[in-house]
Amino acid sequence: MFTLDCLRKSTCSESTTPFVDSLPVQWSRCYSSGTWTVPSHVSLFSGQDVVDHDCARTGDTLPPQRATLPRTASDHGYSTAIFSENPSFSARTGFHHEVDTVHDDIQSKLRFSEFSPSGYLTDPSPRTLLSLAGGLLSRPRRVPNALNTVYAAYRRFAGADPSYPHHGRRVVSHLNTYLREQSGPTLTVTNLLDPHNPYYGTPPGVGNDHTDEEREALRLAGTNLLYLLTNEEPPRAVREGYGDWERFYRAKAELYRLFAREGDRVLQRWARDTAAFRDSLVVVLGDHGQLFGADGMVGHHTSLHPHGIHVPLAVDPPADWDRGDRSITAPVSIAGVGSALTGVAAGEITTTEQLVTAIGADSRGPTGRVTACVDGPTLSLPPLYENSRFDDGRIDELAVRKVASIGPDHVDVYRCPWERTDIEATAYTYGPDERSLTPDRETPPPPERVASWLTRQHDPTATAERQVDARLEALGYR
Repeated sequence: MFTLDCLRKSTCSESTTPFVDSLPVQWSRCYSSGTWTVPSHVSLFSGQDVVDHDCARTGDTLPPQRATLPRTASDHGYSTAIFSENPSFSARTGFHHEVDTVHDDIQSKLRFSEFSPSGYLTDPSPRTLLSLAGGLLSRPRRVPNALNTVYAAYRRFAGADPSYPHHGRRVVSHLNTYLREQSGPTLTVTNLLDPHNPYYGTPPGVGNDHTDEEREALRLAGTNLLYLLTNEEPPRAVREGYGDWERFYRAKAELYRLFAREGDRVLQRWARDTAAFRDSLVVVLGDHGQLFGADGMVGHHTSLHPHGIHVPLAVDPPADWDRGDRSITAPVSIAGVGSALTGVAAGEITTTEQLVTAIGADSRGPTGRVTACVDGPTLSLPPLYENSRFDDGRIDELAVRKVASIGPDHVDVYRCPWERTDIEATAYTYGPDERSLTPDRETPPPPERVASWLTRQHDPTATAERQVDARLEALGYR
């Protein structure tokens, strides 16, 4: 399984994602269960909607009991592994639970190894460096581990500034090394960060024709917050590079397309060079999307616009399944994909038809509709309110829980501001690139489980406790 991080459906095409578009089984209406990496991947691993697993805010991690997919695979004789350079899909966010081998922090590892030195170098001290030395001596692959430690230290302390911010080719190289060492059935989940922000530079082999002013603007941090939360004109670097916000985000969107093309190219090479491709069930999906000004929004954490939640889903069945072309138009969700793949791992689903049917049925839930959720920004709000540059009213607009109830013809969106219990409802029709209000539709009240989640009061203490637990578990404590 491959999750192309941040890849929205409307960006996919024969020119941008020819490999993904070439896979024989295609869903035209797959929706991310959440709007950023953690909730979407928790839904994938658990087969549950966000309103059920409730992992949606910063600090939330995959609980061990929710790791249904890898646990089921392990129980049925699979070796399990994850591969990632994304800190939001790593042992630090709980995705090591029930997984045999975790290969995260690959951006800091030149050589194949499970051991990650990066965490020891984040805040070095005599104690952490002693722990690092112990890890180097006690773990297998000592030479690769030593080389990776030198490389990670170089990245951490030399301030290396890459011309392209992602490492999808290296991530897949580590996956291939792992696959060559396996002799039995495997479940691998690989996150490719290539379509994800930050958007600067260009992928390998693609010329960079940006001016110095444009490069400075593209690398400028905090532009999304300035765009969303202030009434100011763009900062100097953006004005000198692009003139205004519209042209700036248009340039970001073009880089996004190039980055998506690189992610697709990485998969295309993997399929061409990997002997296991033909005999494996290969699943490719986006975990969420990205906005560049649609509905006045940028980024992906806070919007249920189609650019934020409408994602690609494509499957290449194994050689002994039906490999005929299929196009499925009914809406499905990432949670439904995770639930159906759990059935595959358990040996309950053994044909393409059964897989397609299960993804559809498992996506619809008790209401017969697909659910997508967002739980406000992933940033801490107090510092935002304390910053005099930011407009408090705009911050309030982001601090809102929302649930999209997606049917064949209409999408009902329910919203409830944090720390309140009043729920507003709006009906839309969704297309790949836009949504339109349908004021004549009488929106039904939200299901009880949705209303309960929308109005549940957030407990920051509980989140802090989950963060501490996750850090301890990542260090091996129980």
